[in-house]
This record gives sequence, C-alpha cells and structure tokens, in this order.
Amino acid sequence: MLTLTSNISIADENNVKPSKVTWKSEVGSFIDSCTIELPRISYLKTDKVQTQDLNKERTSSERMGYAFKEGDKVSVSLGYNNVNKKRFEGFIKRVNMGIPVKIECEGYGYQLYETMFNKSYPTVTVKKLLDELTAETDIVVSGEVPDIPLKNVRFKNVNGIKVLEWLKDECKLSVYFNMNEIFVGTLYGKVQDRIKAKVGWNIVKDDEFQQKAVDKSTKIVIREKNDKGQVNKTKSDQQKSSNEKSLKVKAGIPAQFLKQIANRLQTKENYKGYEGNITLFLEPYAVKGMVLELDGGMYPDKTGEYFIESVSGEFGASGGRQTVTLGFLMQK
Repeated sequence: MLTLTSNISIADENNVKPSKVTWKSEVGSFIDSCTIELPRISYLKTDKVQTQDLNKERTSSERMGYAFKEGDKVSVSLGYNNVNKKRFEGFIKRVNMGIPVKIECEGYGYQLYETMFNKSYPTVTVKKLLDELTAETDIVVSGEVPDIPLKNVRFKNVNGIKVLEWLKDECKLSVYFNMNEIFVGTLYGKVQDRIKAKVGWNIVKDDEFQQKAVDKSTKIVIREKNDKGQVNKTKSDQQKSSNEKSLKVKAGIPAQFLKQIANRLQTKENYKGYEGNITLFLEPYAVKGMVLELDGGMYPDKTGEYFIESVSGEFGASGGRQTVTLGFLMQK
C-alpha cells in the first residue's frame, strides 16, 4: 500500500506538516514557485514586546506571531512510504495570514531580485558574467555553461533578473535553473535523466497531449547589426523554405554559437509531433529538462521521446499528482 509522505523544512523547522503543497518549475522561467498551506494555529510563536505608557514604567507584553518570515530557506521533498524526492528548493517570498496560512515561495532566482548589477565589459564570456552576477548568492553556475564570448556588454543599476532576461531576449540563449544551479547556453544543457510512462498504466490523464500543426516551410534567420551598422544573417540548416522568420540578436556572438541558436529555434519551430500536458502520479519522479520515454499503449502514434519543458504538481488530502508539459526533443 502506498502512503503519501513528505519531508519539508522551513528555516529551523525540519518536520513541517502541510495541509497542501503546490509547485511549478519550467525551462521558460527563471523563477520556480511553490505554495505551502498550513493550519492557522500551527507554528505560531509567542514574542515578547516592550511597551511603554508615558505615565507608566516600561512593561512587557506578549504577542502571537508566525514562526516563518520572508527570506527563510525552504526545502520540499514529497513521495510515497517515506521515499521522498525533492520537488522544490528556495526561499519564502510572502506569508499570507489567512485560513489556512499560505506560504508563497520562490526558487533561487529570488536572490537575484536584490542583486544590483552595475558593470561594463568590452569582452566577457557568459560563464564569467554569471560567476560575477551570482558571487554574493547561494546560486551555483553549471559546469556545462559554454564559454560563449560577448562584446560591449553594459549593465547600469539593474537587478540580477534583468540580466537573465537580457541573456534570454537579446542573446536568444536558453536560461533556466535546476534547484540552486543555473544553466545558460545555446542548447538546453545536459539531459538530467530519462523516465518512462505508459498511457493507460501510470498516466492519470493525457487528453491535453495532442498533435501539433506546423508549417515546415519557415526558416529561422538570426540577424545581428555590428557597430558599423552592417547586418549579418545566420540561417538555420533548414533546407526547403518559402519564407523566413527573422530574429534579432546581440552583436558579437561567434558564428558557431549563432548557428546552434538558429538550429535550436528551428527545431522548435518545425516540431510536428505531440505536445501538451500529461498528468502522472508522484512517480516516476519528473524534473524539467528530463526526457520522457512515452509508450502510447492503445495510441501508438503517441509513442516517442519528449522533452519535459515544465513540471507542476499538487500534494494534499486528495492525493499527489504532477503534470508535465512535453514538447520537442533537441538532439545535441
């Protein structure tokens, strides 16, 4: 018999018992999220408060407060029969004192909101930029981050999240966290693991997993304008095309990296297989960036390998579920 179990720590409390937990993590976002619901009377503490009336001596009174506060570290592991696996790690963003109490948490990107970045580089690699950006945080830069050189990079009094947005929007790089580790690159980094699922066996719901319509005649073209106003174009390896989709990119990225970026975006543009959501139990353990090997069962056309773009889940009295969003698989 399978019994839902959890191992949740918040600040110094190592055995927090929630009434409900929800979480979400995706490769398209810098911020993982988690909400932990607790009974209103749990984890209250008594604080002594010094008060003073103008006509009386200073006295001490007591006030009830919640044990947790903004910035406290959070770790959430969930599973069955005390075989719990980490679903979230981060920090408290907000404590909503309702009934029940809702503790809203964010992943390690949370630390970059307060990191003010004010630096200029004539030349810098993406890895060095990340090392300096995260120096005062608990964030670890992935060892897989390639040495992509950038030119004429300037940041003036922006927070760390704005720097990540710049890498994603202006340089067209892939940017995402895996718990406390950040990855930035032309592709999606090393696939963390492979898991298996079968329609009609360990899949709760798959009606939102459908065939994608695609026009394979569009070619991705990366455009960059240098300091002299000259425009250079880097095209994907798409052979046949009747039209082009042009995207601007920060000038100065070497040609081999621009080609990788163009081919990554082209692969996503061309993908014509199934995509969307499937709902699983808490096993197999799913994390964004994994590959799901799907057995379609009675629907063999759904059989294949899919990239897990996001994972969202819910844990509580009604059971445990995780919904994975599946899409194209970028071959490296």
